[in-house]
Amino acid sequence: MILRFASEIEESKFHLARNFDRAFGLYFSVMKRRVLVTALLALLLPASGFAQGPQGNDFRRGRFSRLSMDEQARFRSAHDMAMRDPALAATRQRYEQARNEYRNKLREALLKADPSVQPILEKVRRHRHKDQRRQDR
Repeated sequence: MILRFASEIEESKFHLARNFDRAFGLYFSVMKRRVLVTALLALLLPASGFAQGPQGNDFRRGRFSRLSMDEQARFRSAHDMAMRDPALAATRQRYEQARNEYRNKLREALLKADPSVQPILEKVRRHRHKDQRRQDR
């Protein structure tokens, strides 16, 4: 059903979402419209998880949200058992060492190319450490 409140409203299946303000005689900028629609959706759809991150302490669970809870539990169990393997632990240690070596070489190359990026690199490092601390909780 298409409702028309003003003659300048174009007819499309999205016309109410785009021009809801004009239907009531109000004229908002595009940005104000977006903010208002977002706020209205957040109020109307709180139970659907709109604008909410993964619940609980395990933020990585979002990666596996397509799996059922049973599949997630089985996967987590298999992952924990695999991580106890000494060969895998040694491989992971080599991987982390290579990753750190690459990160250090990249940092040196960036500073060599443009020494003025030093404050930016420090800012990135602080944020990365802050994010890692959050994940460890």
